[in-house]
Amino acid sequence: MLPKSQLISLSAVLGMGPRRIRAIFRKYPNLDGVTQLSKSDLMQVEGISSDLARKTQNIDLDIGKQAADKTEAMGARYLTYWDPEYPEMLKMIYDAPVGIFILGEIPALPCIGIVGTRQPTAYGKKMTVTLTTALIKSGFCIVSGFARGIDTLAHRTVHKYKGSTIAVLGNGLDVCYPGENQKLLNLLKENGAFISEFIPGTKPDAVNFPKRNRIISGLSKGVLVIEAGKKSGAIITALNALYQNREVFALPGKADSPKSDGTNRLIQQGAKLVLKVEDILSEFQLQIPPQQVELLPDLNSKENSVFRQLSYEPIHIDELCIQMKKDTPEVLSTLLLLELKNLVQQHPGKLFTKSV
Repeated sequence: MLPKSQLISLSAVLGMGPRRIRAIFRKYPNLDGVTQLSKSDLMQVEGISSDLARKTQNIDLDIGKQAADKTEAMGARYLTYWDPEYPEMLKMIYDAPVGIFILGEIPALPCIGIVGTRQPTAYGKKMTVTLTTALIKSGFCIVSGFARGIDTLAHRTVHKYKGSTIAVLGNGLDVCYPGENQKLLNLLKENGAFISEFIPGTKPDAVNFPKRNRIISGLSKGVLVIEAGKKSGAIITALNALYQNREVFALPGKADSPKSDGTNRLIQQGAKLVLKVEDILSEFQLQIPPQQVELLPDLNSKENSVFRQLSYEPIHIDELCIQMKKDTPEVLSTLLLLELKNLVQQHPGKLFTKSV
């Protein structure tokens, strides 16, 4: 079998995608060195043109060696399509990656993808937390793309309630994108794994994210879309799920909301409408377990009274103080403590909402 470092270098050849690499191994099953193949040999492989054969002849083997060294230095590993540990669900898709870089441990649980807009409404945030928590409770590992918005909230909810998660990146494992998720990245190492098809050092680029999206759906038994515009990346993930014969679930939204245009259209086209977690579980012939999950950390009486007064619709600090009949400094100090516990979010103009 080809050394892993050479497989990484081969994957980096422009135009040499997973299907063509697998075609090479079908044609030459005993290949143990990519430089053994002549241009003529390569052109006998289905899908490889003269130009691609020439590029492959000029392969840079240092790319793979350096990537392998960086991967080992991070405490990560590179799994190939032919390794027994490679995720079975991902192996089933048409264009499965020939190799993935993994940081952490892939949980031995059924997976479900949760994706959505980068700018969710209060309703979208609330339903993300509610459905993510219920799916964790039902024994699912949550797969998402580590992007701003719905993805980040899903990952954060998993960590808070000690579930399992896989974050699929559109960049190298050693690059944190978005940058504000550095703390979350460190926390999620306790709960699951980070997966990337891209070599260490790869920066986030627009062309990377559709490739990432097919892995999110490929790892999952189904994909839940929570708020998405008509042409969003979340819709691309849902379409990938359809092509991969996975279940697609969508949260309905307001008819006049651009944030729900994509999800409402998915429902029109046959996606399963989701109002509660049972709508998802029924597709997999599962029932929600009877045990309950404690949704909030311990709060003292002041924190609890303020938190219970908040909702997912923004409220101004002055209005909150009037409702609670409390002084502003006292309420603000309590809100700060709740923010530190990731239970409250402050918005411009001294507006506050629940964040879970």
